[in-house]
Amino acid sequence: MPFSVKMDSIVTRIAVLTTVLIVTGCAEDRPELSGRLYFAAGSYLAELDLRRLDTNVITSLGDDTLIELAPHGDARLLLNVIGKVNRYDVQQLVLFDIESKQLLPFFAGRKGRYLVDSDVLVYDDGRQILAKRRYNGNWETIEIASHPLRETVRIVPVSATALLYSIGSGPPQQYDVASGEPAVTPGLAEQCSLDAAIWVPGIDALLCRLLDSPLEYAFVSLDGEIRETLSLPAGRPLRAVAYAADQDIVILTEEWQSFVGERSKFAVWVHHRDTGRTYRLIENQHLGETVVYRP
Repeated sequence: MPFSVKMDSIVTRIAVLTTVLIVTGCAEDRPELSGRLYFAAGSYLAELDLRRLDTNVITSLGDDTLIELAPHGDARLLLNVIGKVNRYDVQQLVLFDIESKQLLPFFAGRKGRYLVDSDVLVYDDGRQILAKRRYNGNWETIEIASHPLRETVRIVPVSATALLYSIGSGPPQQYDVASGEPAVTPGLAEQCSLDAAIWVPGIDALLCRLLDSPLEYAFVSLDGEIRETLSLPAGRPLRAVAYAADQDIVILTEEWQSFVGERSKFAVWVHHRDTGRTYRLIENQHLGETVVYRP
């Protein structure tokens, strides 16, 4: 073997070894995480263990497809599923008990969300945003807003009685179920939309993308005050999907096009608020747009 080729081979091996050591060192420097992320995977409900970084299938929905999910207390999840009924696609809300793994069909509807620490269910029936709550032992239905058939709707609970919602490309609006009155949120509407937004109760702020800088995230109050901006890697289309209050971290996802075959690739990122550090946690893992964190 020519000397130059041999040296090139040695240099290459050293470079590879150095890269491995650097990556390993970075991994060791990362804080140990805990908890689980529940997410939709086609017809399955799955979980990602943040400590071991492995995934497990929790339950199968059979022929139905899991569209998205939302929290309901500490022991249940609210699943938004779609399936065929008489050859038509029908969306339904299903309660899932984490311990017993039992599925309980609930209401026909989509975008189901429970208000924070309450049994008030807010959902969309395809034409209206509605709220259902127990009143004197019966279910009471409250009409919040109407919209064109199958228009894009976003719902973000902010308290036990209030929620933010948007219809189509419209601005965020607030509604209080207890008073039955809408509230104007011009300050918030000037700063962000509800796409990829998360309400963080402990901070009383919405974690959202800024309208003036779509790749930048910030904690914004209902009055529109920017309380904190996340220091994220520039130029990456990161999407916030969960906030873990016990670890004070934001979970984000990334999607990009591969150079080989032009296929989508995915990754999960973590942002630590206390240090401002952001890093890619795991590659080749697709979580979707709605994720529920459990300690």
